[in-house]
Amino acid sequence: MADRKSRLFTLDKMIITLEKGGGAVNLAYDIKDIVIDFKYTESIDSPFLRVDFSIVDATDFNKMLIGGEIIHVKLTTESSTNGLTSKQPLEFKVRVFKIGSTLKSERGQLYILHCTSPEAYTNEMNKVFKPFGPAGKDVDNIPKHICKEYLAAPKSKTKDVNFETHSKVSFISTNWRPVEAISYMSDKVTRVEGSGGGKASEKQSGFLFFENRYGFNFKSLDALCMGDGIPKEAAIFEYTYIQQGSDPPNNGYHIIESISYPDRANHLRNMRMGTFKTVGISISMPRPTNSNATDSGSTEETAPAGTIHSPRELSYNQVFSKADTIHKRKPYDLPSDIKEFDGATRIKYRALPGLKNQVNKDDPENGTSSDTDTMAVAEYAAARYNLLQAIQLSIVVPGNSALTAGMLIKVRIPASQEKQRSVKEDLRYSGMYLISAVTHTFTKEGLTSQLVLTRDSVMKETY
Repeated sequence: MADRKSRLFTLDKMIITLEKGGGAVNLAYDIKDIVIDFKYTESIDSPFLRVDFSIVDATDFNKMLIGGEIIHVKLTTESSTNGLTSKQPLEFKVRVFKIGSTLKSERGQLYILHCTSPEAYTNEMNKVFKPFGPAGKDVDNIPKHICKEYLAAPKSKTKDVNFETHSKVSFISTNWRPVEAISYMSDKVTRVEGSGGGKASEKQSGFLFFENRYGFNFKSLDALCMGDGIPKEAAIFEYTYIQQGSDPPNNGYHIIESISYPDRANHLRNMRMGTFKTVGISISMPRPTNSNATDSGSTEETAPAGTIHSPRELSYNQVFSKADTIHKRKPYDLPSDIKEFDGATRIKYRALPGLKNQVNKDDPENGTSSDTDTMAVAEYAAARYNLLQAIQLSIVVPGNSALTAGMLIKVRIPASQEKQRSVKEDLRYSGMYLISAVTHTFTKEGLTSQLVLTRDSVMKETY
């Protein structure tokens, strides 16, 4: 069992702000004494934070709550890297979006305040109705621009390092929510740095928009797998699963307390999602009759509306060879029946806009890629996400608030069987992982961190 000191944290601030008198007066209350625990969650699949506060209310404090209140939390935890203990501050503000059902007991009223980032409220109230790219306001990084202008995100959440440089793109946001406009881009832009060169169809695509302790992020899957999801100065933590009765290393800071293996194999899901092979079919749409944009003259761009173009195949082997993976070995071999099957298990259809390549005559690079790239970019984005989920772990470790979604960590897991009286590493499940989601649970006893880990490759083939 880990030393319980590894879970201790200091709660410096927990203040809830209530609006009274139509917002003219704000009342602040310290709620540390009535919060019995709270859970702080980040995920690369979620644009906003989620925090749930469990309340024991013996003074009818809930009668003052109407929803929308701001809770400001500041705390400090301990972590250890290379044998050195350090303090890890964590500070956040969230807004109450739901007051859970109330249960009366001898201790008082029990209920949960479900909270999220304040920008989630802004996302619901604002709409984006404007063109981006050469046809409108051309900005270097559209997701960062939307976060600042439409989500009203502070500078602390919109740092340049959080937003990966992407290829040029032209589109019109037709009264979408800000997050919807950003999500629209996720499978339509390609990497600029670290993606090699060549045609747009050869570059890596597939981006995620999420929030972690460092703010909002727009990062490609390949960049995350290369360790670009956090600042360069941040440490890479290592955790070890030890046999019961063994002495924990490093004072118990970095042991895995429990581990589970969700979905060790799911062939039906992989076939349904097109993980093994996908075929993409594009269809030309009508061209606008009045436009100053020009096309590049490619066959697909000039094809009549309704034209169905030749299918594009993308296989598991092609995706893996193109991706910047965490390790260098494939996570699994294809099942024999899939190897023998010549077709695809998923077909993706994509409508091609009449003038997808909306370039300026004097600047052919100031626009999107040609239509011939559109399908390839979208196919790789979907397949890359599927590949990232090839191997998954769920672990519980002593609390460490420095762990964040989008971070790489290293785990060591012993093999189940001893070889020559020595315990070897499980080569399939040991190694580097991407933190897909993290939930920090704060209780009166201390802090525990639950991690959902995922990766696209292994250190050495074990099949």
